[in-house]
Amino acid sequence: MQKPLRIIIMFFAFLTITTFSSCGNKIETVHILTDRKELASAVEIYDALDESTIITIRHIPVIDAGIIKSEKPDLVIGSDLSSTEIIDLLRPSEIVFPIYKALSGPSDSRGRSYLTPLSFKLPLIMGRKSTMAGLPDPIVVRPKDLREAALPHTQSNDDGRLTHLGFSPTWSPLTYIDLLAIRNPTGLDERLENIDEESLTKTVEEARNWIVEAAGSLDADADFNRRYRYIPDEYLILEDRILFARTEFAAWASLPDTTTRKLDIRYFSGPRMIPVTSIIAAGIPLKAEAADSAAKFVSWLMLPETQSNLLSRWERDGIPVFGIFGGLSSLPDVNNAVLIRYFPEMKDMIPEGHHLSVQESLPDRWSRIRNEVISPWFQAAVSDPENPKTLTQAYRKWDLSSLAEGD
Repeated sequence: MQKPLRIIIMFFAFLTITTFSSCGNKIETVHILTDRKELASAVEIYDALDESTIITIRHIPVIDAGIIKSEKPDLVIGSDLSSTEIIDLLRPSEIVFPIYKALSGPSDSRGRSYLTPLSFKLPLIMGRKSTMAGLPDPIVVRPKDLREAALPHTQSNDDGRLTHLGFSPTWSPLTYIDLLAIRNPTGLDERLENIDEESLTKTVEEARNWIVEAAGSLDADADFNRRYRYIPDEYLILEDRILFARTEFAAWASLPDTTTRKLDIRYFSGPRMIPVTSIIAAGIPLKAEAADSAAKFVSWLMLPETQSNLLSRWERDGIPVFGIFGGLSSLPDVNNAVLIRYFPEMKDMIPEGHHLSVQESLPDRWSRIRNEVISPWFQAAVSDPENPKTLTQAYRKWDLSSLAEGD
């Protein structure tokens, strides 16, 4: 081979090697949009493991379709992302994880899910250990059981004012939504314009009758709340002022051991199903520029070893987060093998997948709609039987005002 030809071949060989080497060392940036602050710890761990990826986080309180369009993230991780508006912006996942089947969420014609559930939340009822032991079921408490157990606790003083009350739906606005979900698991699916008015009416009547039966009247219930409920529920229970209160795992886990040792919890459940109140999930937008790297990060988050390490990391750093991103893990094996290690009181509280009830698709901006529209509407409808405004009308008014705000 002639010398000039050898030099040319060597040059192209060097160029090829250099090109592939530089491609192999290419660092890709993944932009994450999230409402979970503790995700920063996970990103810090992952960045140390994968030198080919840099992850940036943009934290916002509420994620909706409009924000995803404007932010253009590579990955979205947040609460209740199952609205049609958000799903239309996401690509289906090619990876199947061993999650609770009920959490799978919307899927395409090939059965591929648009969201990867990371964790979920369930409603809880807490009370003294001795009181909870008297309930019919060791895992769940149903509205009928709760109502019957709480009723005998009602007491009044010589002036006729309530001094003790077992339980009232008014104590947590979310109780109304729990009751609706128990009655009709798909009652809040999609758009509120199509909501089942019959289920709403029956839920309002059930809550109102419950309050009147226990307290004697709506006014007596309201007076009790003004007089006593500035004190946290757990202390009212320990003082025997009330018997039960609604809570969630995040709030339960924040209580001191000296308190939880005297209390116990049950899932607030329907006849057969426990309503899932929230799902934290991950989704990759159609326009993501780093989709493959984002998918790798999600797959890493879904490893039981990763979730175990995150629990240890959050505990070590004193980050006040319960379980996996504030809820039970979507991986049954993690709940069985890991969460019990950190939360011993849960040893008999691992839910079975076939008992979970999930609304597959929720309205966009769900957390705001729940807190700013549905809960206030229920409170007004229960306290004022003559209130003519329907939930649909309340939602339309709120929707117009939120658009005017530029939301």
